[in-house]
Amino acid sequence: MTVQKVKGFKITNSKRTKMVGVGAKSFKELLTKTCMKFDIKKRNVKLILLDGTLVENEDYFQTLPNQSVLLIQSPGEQNAGAELIYSTLQLINLDLFRSGAAVQKFFDHNIKEKLRQLNRIVNAGEGEEDDRTGLSERSEDPDWFMGLETNARTKEAFMFKRSQERIRGYLYKSRSDIRKSPPYESSDQVRSIIESVFSEFTVLLKKDDYLGRYFDRSKEEALCDQRGEFLCRGAWNQENCARLSLHRINPYQSREARIVFSTWNLDHWIERSRSIIPSILEASTLLESQSRPVSQFNHDYFYRLLFTTHNLKLVHIVCHDKGEHKTAKCDKDKYFVDIKEPVYAS
Repeated sequence: MTVQKVKGFKITNSKRTKMVGVGAKSFKELLTKTCMKFDIKKRNVKLILLDGTLVENEDYFQTLPNQSVLLIQSPGEQNAGAELIYSTLQLINLDLFRSGAAVQKFFDHNIKEKLRQLNRIVNAGEGEEDDRTGLSERSEDPDWFMGLETNARTKEAFMFKRSQERIRGYLYKSRSDIRKSPPYESSDQVRSIIESVFSEFTVLLKKDDYLGRYFDRSKEEALCDQRGEFLCRGAWNQENCARLSLHRINPYQSREARIVFSTWNLDHWIERSRSIIPSILEASTLLESQSRPVSQFNHDYFYRLLFTTHNLKLVHIVCHDKGEHKTAKCDKDKYFVDIKEPVYAS
């Protein structure tokens, strides 16, 4: 039996007024100890990474590096981190900086220089690029790595892992959501089909290095140019971003730019929770009722929808529309493939 090691975490509340250290071997233990530290009830409490990714199961817990920083959020609370940073960037208002304890702490040292850098980030393309943008090694630009709990030796390696973390999040969240569904809980056959499907997703993701290349400027399939600049792709129902002159960023430029980039999102055009997960459940139920072999499930189609830029758009926080994508739905004709024919790809 494998003995799980204790991992340390730094937990802060949504208002950033308190931070505690918690050691835990499992997700359940982490949640229990955190609630005790903050003296709150465990019901409906959420633990969230600083980039907004929800940590809610053991699988995802095990992937978190030691000394990760998490937010604890009670029902009704809002995580103001991303919104506060965005508003600050938009307004460049010193009073607004001082209004948030965490943001104030961030700017305690050398505030004029950081404001200057953030102003340049907001007005990307209008000024000269920072001389440190092209630097890669930790030894060359140590300030870029400040505050990070990572063994990455280069900016590219760190960004590669950040992309992987987001994709892993989609895998764990999707599997967790689907395991809570009535079809999964009530049918052994459906449960077996779904577990097989997610096992195949894991195999495909491992072959793809969990798509870390999306944020790594050294890779051909990166979503940025060779210097590392990312452009917003616009809201799900738009072909392009209407504010492209402002919605662009190079996280390789500086520590501040890297932090702001964490507020950008990979948005599913066909929604993960409202369309893809229900469609996987529907396809699995149909396989059971029609006595089809699991090999006819179109893994490639759903893999592309969940994890790849076939269905993901990188967007600025303002262009991330969280409302229902009513005109973007899964294609039922692509649920299955003829096992004698090649797997669907387009």
